[in-house]
Amino acid sequence: MADDGSLEDFQALHRDLTAIAEALKDDREARGYLFLSRLPQSPLLGKVGRQFRGLLGKPGRRKESRDAVLSGKVNLFDDEYSLNKDFQELVLQVADELDLDEIEASKLALLTEDDQTTLGRSRKECAIIRFHQYRKYLLSCMLLLLELSKEEDELLAEDVGDDLGYLGQYVNENILRANLPGATTTSSQPRFVPTCMATMRDIRVWLQRLSEQVTSATVLGRAGEAQFQETIEFTHISLIQQHELLSVILCYAIEKHVAVEEDFVNLLRILKQATRYDSSIVHLIPILGTYITVFGSTEGSGNIEQARKLNALVCQQSDDDIRTMPFLNAAARAWWIAEYSGWYMEDAAGSGQLTGRAEDKQRSKQFTEALRDGAFDFMLAVVADVRASEWEDAARKSLRQWLRKRTPTLPIDTVPFSTSLRNRLAVKFETFVDAFISNMPDVLRRLKIEEDEQRQTSQAQEQDYDLERFLLIIAYSFEGRPEAADGFWGDPENNLAGFLQWASRRATTPVQAAFCEMLQSLSEDSDSATSAHEFLLDEAHQIRKPLTITWAHIINELEYFANKVREKSVPTQVSVHRPGKFGNEQAETEPEFAAMLESYLRLMAKLATQSEPARVYLLEQPKGRLVDVLFQVISSFVPPRIRACTFRALSSLLSRKTLPQNYSLWQYLESCLTGFFLSPMSNRTLTSSTSSHSPSFYMEALFQDMSPHIDDASAFIQFLVTLVSLPEEFGPLNDVLPYPEDLGASTRMRPGIEPYVDFTLGHMFSTRAQDAAEVTQQRALRLYCLDFAFACISSFNEDLIVFSNEGNVNVDFAIRGGNLESYVTLHPFARVMEWMFDSKFIKGLLNTIHQNPADVGKAAPDSPLILSVLRAVELVSKALDLQATYLDLIRPITKPQARAQTRSQYIPTSNGAFASIEDGLMTSMTLVSDLGSFCGIGHPHLTLASLKLLEKISASPRAISAWQSGPPRESHRNKAVIALEEHGDAAVIAGSFIAEFKTPLDYRREGDSPEYLIKAYILDFLYSCIQASPDRPTIAHLLLGFRCEANALEIEPGSLFDRRSSLFHNLLPVILDVPLRNDDDSMVQWIINLKYKVLRILRILWSSPLSASIILDELRENDFLFHILIQGLVAQQSLVWDGQEAAGPDFLTTPAARGYVDYLSMRAMALEYVTRELCSVSQGDMPALKRRIFDALGGQIRIDGVEVIPVSSVFEFHDSLPQESLFETPPPEFETYGELDLRSCLEEDDDLNKVYNVEKVQEVVLLKRNEARNSGQLVLQQDVANTEMEEETLLLYLVYLNRFTQVKSYSLKVLKAWTKLLIVMADCNDFKGTNKVSFILQTLQATLPSLEMYGSENPSAAYELAKLAKVLLFELDFGTMASTDKQSRAVENLISDKLFQLLQICLSAIAKWVGNQELRAVYYSICYRHLTGLVDHGRGVSSSLRKTARTIQSFGEKLLNVVCDDAFGGDAGCQSAALILLGTLVQLGKQENDNYVVEALNRLNFIGILVDSLRGVLAEWEEVNRTGDSGQQHYLNAKLALLLQLCQTREGAKDVLHANLFRAVEQSGLFSVDPELQVNPSDSKALERHYTLLVKVARIIGAAIVSRGSHNVLQGRRFLTEHRMLVMHVLKRSAGIGAGGGQVDESLSERVDELAEAFMLVITATGFLEFESEGFDEDKRPSPILFH
Repeated sequence: MADDGSLEDFQALHRDLTAIAEALKDDREARGYLFLSRLPQSPLLGKVGRQFRGLLGKPGRRKESRDAVLSGKVNLFDDEYSLNKDFQELVLQVADELDLDEIEASKLALLTEDDQTTLGRSRKECAIIRFHQYRKYLLSCMLLLLELSKEEDELLAEDVGDDLGYLGQYVNENILRANLPGATTTSSQPRFVPTCMATMRDIRVWLQRLSEQVTSATVLGRAGEAQFQETIEFTHISLIQQHELLSVILCYAIEKHVAVEEDFVNLLRILKQATRYDSSIVHLIPILGTYITVFGSTEGSGNIEQARKLNALVCQQSDDDIRTMPFLNAAARAWWIAEYSGWYMEDAAGSGQLTGRAEDKQRSKQFTEALRDGAFDFMLAVVADVRASEWEDAARKSLRQWLRKRTPTLPIDTVPFSTSLRNRLAVKFETFVDAFISNMPDVLRRLKIEEDEQRQTSQAQEQDYDLERFLLIIAYSFEGRPEAADGFWGDPENNLAGFLQWASRRATTPVQAAFCEMLQSLSEDSDSATSAHEFLLDEAHQIRKPLTITWAHIINELEYFANKVREKSVPTQVSVHRPGKFGNEQAETEPEFAAMLESYLRLMAKLATQSEPARVYLLEQPKGRLVDVLFQVISSFVPPRIRACTFRALSSLLSRKTLPQNYSLWQYLESCLTGFFLSPMSNRTLTSSTSSHSPSFYMEALFQDMSPHIDDASAFIQFLVTLVSLPEEFGPLNDVLPYPEDLGASTRMRPGIEPYVDFTLGHMFSTRAQDAAEVTQQRALRLYCLDFAFACISSFNEDLIVFSNEGNVNVDFAIRGGNLESYVTLHPFARVMEWMFDSKFIKGLLNTIHQNPADVGKAAPDSPLILSVLRAVELVSKALDLQATYLDLIRPITKPQARAQTRSQYIPTSNGAFASIEDGLMTSMTLVSDLGSFCGIGHPHLTLASLKLLEKISASPRAISAWQSGPPRESHRNKAVIALEEHGDAAVIAGSFIAEFKTPLDYRREGDSPEYLIKAYILDFLYSCIQASPDRPTIAHLLLGFRCEANALEIEPGSLFDRRSSLFHNLLPVILDVPLRNDDDSMVQWIINLKYKVLRILRILWSSPLSASIILDELRENDFLFHILIQGLVAQQSLVWDGQEAAGPDFLTTPAARGYVDYLSMRAMALEYVTRELCSVSQGDMPALKRRIFDALGGQIRIDGVEVIPVSSVFEFHDSLPQESLFETPPPEFETYGELDLRSCLEEDDDLNKVYNVEKVQEVVLLKRNEARNSGQLVLQQDVANTEMEEETLLLYLVYLNRFTQVKSYSLKVLKAWTKLLIVMADCNDFKGTNKVSFILQTLQATLPSLEMYGSENPSAAYELAKLAKVLLFELDFGTMASTDKQSRAVENLISDKLFQLLQICLSAIAKWVGNQELRAVYYSICYRHLTGLVDHGRGVSSSLRKTARTIQSFGEKLLNVVCDDAFGGDAGCQSAALILLGTLVQLGKQENDNYVVEALNRLNFIGILVDSLRGVLAEWEEVNRTGDSGQQHYLNAKLALLLQLCQTREGAKDVLHANLFRAVEQSGLFSVDPELQVNPSDSKALERHYTLLVKVARIIGAAIVSRGSHNVLQGRRFLTEHRMLVMHVLKRSAGIGAGGGQVDESLSERVDELAEAFMLVITATGFLEFESEGFDEDKRPSPILFH
């Protein structure tokens, strides 16, 4: 909808330009050159060229446009729009606010429709924001293009390549307008420089108008309205930033020589008219410096004639200069003279034309007058105001404020200056410094001489400190710029190096202080700091110049001061009221001397931090001289700032420290805080103390002294942070304490650093920080305290405890810090964690995190505000990770040793108010909104840390319980949801999340870009939150856009979700729109990971009953199913991942393997979704959509019923099954680490796979190495190399093993999901007849190759495929496979072949004893269904039956042996399936007149065992009836059915009878007892079940007798004779005799009738009645009557 050159175009261009600039920094001649050469071809440059040429021009309000808007019909973006009254009013307000043409205002208002969601502001505010954002991005792109054009020029000068030069042409044409004639142009397009200056003037006018608006609003009482304040503040900041960008752009333009002399004169006129020192004036200073260099310097483009002409103009003074801002004009004159004087140097071009002495004197006089008017005062003010940060040391700040006499301070609402302006100003002041030193050495010398004379003659009179100001100007200009400082150190013979030598000699006290500040700024990296150290070591000139600043001089001065204050401090003077004493002592220290000492200490700290030689030199002073002096200063009555600087100097001595050095300074500090340094140095011993006070008295007294002084206490805590941090060589084990085990043992009941922890966290953080007067100091103090806590926690290794309990490494012997018990009990981790349960400390943490979002948004990334919040968030996250270890393992050990509550407010004790950290965090319901608000504020590190903490809190059971707590038996809403809804925080957070997902990905930085990382962390948070409570509404559901009730989700009408612009809807494009592959058709790991994170959230949502119906409908509306089919998630598998082929074990050790694993998981989830959607559509009676889905799964997606998009069919899945064999490799052999127990390193991943934590394995390996080293064994160098190689091999193999485990697991999940989909398709399709047979044929064709492959290699995969085949067989109606048409017969013949192939696969797998019984049970079922289908329904199947019979026989007894073993040795399900299959095989043999199976069963003694099992059949039956075990019931039924089928064959009946069938039945007692006596007759169901068993066994007996004919008649007669009474009873009941008068259960009657039939069969088959009649005639003795 937007035109070319829209805000989005500029944002995209800005991202590209920023990426190119970073590439040039990282890899200038390769990637940087490549990106830069491609930039001119970017289509974005063509789209925005017109906007560049227009700069910030905007059409003003017009009556015609206003009338058009009020008419209600306007043409915008080539479309006609109708405007309602509200929109018209909005447009007019925007036009008035921005003084913008109403049509343009209409476009703005229209484009901001979606911005209301992401910004959480009104539409008017969004329009204003968009307007200023557009201007800001336009200018930022201009500046970046100018910078890149300069880089291009440098590369061209270096002759790097031939593809450059086009960017410069673009810049000249579209930005600088350099293709136009210069000053004489008559073109309608004005020159760039005047246009730029006019735009800056317009901005200044706009700012003035804003000020007037605020004044008017104050009069009218509107100034306090939140919306008005926010609009004014945003506009003010935006205009200042635009003015600043124009300033830097103008500097580049002037350097490109597009300015003329008149432009410079106009700037001078503007400066003379200035009446107020503010940021707009500061922005003009680098422009002034650029003009001076170009037109007044020998380095510029001018000539001496032009320079002389301008010199007269610049140095001309008038009365107006005095009335306005004389120091500004003085600074311009001084700067001009310094650079202009270069023309008068001997080596300057054209210097021969110049006269010498007179002009030199004139210039010197003018320069001196400029200094007298405040030139250096103003210069120092500007460079300090711009370059100083919130971290500026209080000592330096005090010094420069002392030197700043004339220039007023900037207004309090000054917007912080940007990095580009800071750097540009520093570069210009660097030029000035070089020019002044090189071109005006006489003036410089005179400054020093005059200051010395003033100090000697008039001590009381105000002195000029211009030399000190100049030194500080150098300090601020070169700070943070080590490449610039090389000018002082690179050539010892140049002017700058000579200036250092000169300035360090015979320096006064203030000059020494300023010189040290300058030297710090010239020591920003290791090389320059080492050069400064060597400069201070150069004592050769000390004989001639004894007052030169050197290390010896600095240390002597410090020692003198320490002794001086020692003389005034005796131990008896120490009291708890020391702060009052300090006031007197501080008054006696002159400010200049104090400033010098502070500068000495700060210089010492800087050089020791940056330079290792300097640190070693200072630390190794004879007999610890320097360290003694520093601790003596700390122990004495000194001003707080001197003590603070001393602590920082001590901290610097521990840069790149060793553990012994760390331990040594701990001992020094402990001695200092126990009064050791209060005694005279000559009488001091390590343990001596001349005072009768207890050691803790001195510690508390010093803590009391430091407590009121934030800077003092902060420096002390910084020193503690350094002390508790371990040297780098102890990572990652961290197996030593950061201090000696006996620290404080002689002065405290328990050794360790607990008093330091309690003072830092209990007093300074929990109490003192809350009362700090200055916000900046408060934030810095909080940061240092949190740094201390974090350092203590981070240096603790909880894994050592786990390894000790679960591994085979002797941890006590392996660690470097004594033994594990001492490590655990003495480590500061326990004490810090104790404070994490303190109510005051938690309150301080929450207060640190809870900040004004506006302040956070404006703060710099390295500001105390951002860093303190970040550290608080990181500390809570780390403490939550270690909480379980502390509570379960550490606290039980350390709690009994905890000291009693102390009365000291400076060393307090934790109150332990909370049972868990979460309980403390839940006391503030604003925490979640605070953390969420940190997203989208432009601070990626804070955003990521906040999202990580949100993830932990939202998944914490205690937090969830607290949020969902409420009255019992009442439904209640989630408290966190209510809290986020209360003030609209949820909408703001969701809007920031949406904005993040609308931000395009950075394809250059890929997975390392903040755009990607923030998205990933947001998704992790949402996933953890929902996964922890999937069936209850959570804050994640709320942020996604749902309305959260107590136990349900709703879509609120008119909500973002209802309008399809919610966070949920912004997640979908990640799946639907972001391509999986790059331009090389290679899968991209980091993109796949992002898609995977989105898809797993959707999976929880569509699976949970809470949200399933809503989510499925939404996904259906977005054609989600068809999109994932088009992307190939169902059936396509790429072979190339991040440029590597997915084959071989080496692939799994690469980062690309992570993407491969994630993609497998995505495929499984995609298949699961398709299955669920198909079920939902089938149940929802949507036949049209159902047909479309089936078509899509078949390979064709129909669009609007016309267009067809071919996709991979679901039946092509087998082509993309991951081949695990491609990655398999045998494990390597390990000699050293072969028996290493790594079970303690096993963890579960997201899908519960057991994988090794490689970092923990590395720790175990290090411990093992330490164990071997500590054993004292002699190890050869060759063995060391072999061991190291084995370690690398072990770690690499475990990485491979982790990935291989995941590949196997996810591959199986993909297969499961695919088979489930096909099962659902088979169940819910509408196919009939041949179509259904064709579907089953397709599925079998897709299944059988994989089933055959996995049948013996991968039982788990084979099981899934076998289940699918089983379902297909049972879906197939064999009775319909008798078609007459040729085509149908062809399909049926094909499927018959496939079914036979399936049978062969199953029989082969069974014969090989493949897999477990569960898999074989499925094989048995498949074989059963196939055989029964042939036997029961096939026409003309005699040949098929014979073929099948021969196939079974071909496997021999090996097959039947497996089946028989499973029939009696497996679980009930497998037993049943095996018995049923055997019965089917017997039936097949019977039909084919083949006794092979029966004979084989007899040879295997299976029939005998089967018959013998009847002995316990009654007991088993009764047990099944009692327990209701259906599996066991099926087993018994199958066993009896098999016996019946055996007995129905002649050969089988023979074998069964030979196995003593009647004997087994007799021993079972089944027919020996009256059923009414065996079972409770009132329980008709139980009685029926008993009769069922009797029926089954009676039928077996009858079948055996009938099959054998006359051979077993006698046994049958004997059976009837022995059970005559039961037989007669059953026959009578069947005939209705003796059944009683009550109503008989119908089912029971049926069973009785069936039993009667079975008995009659036996009677008939044995001729029992005839036999009895003959016997009756012989013996007519009456029989007893038992049944009646």
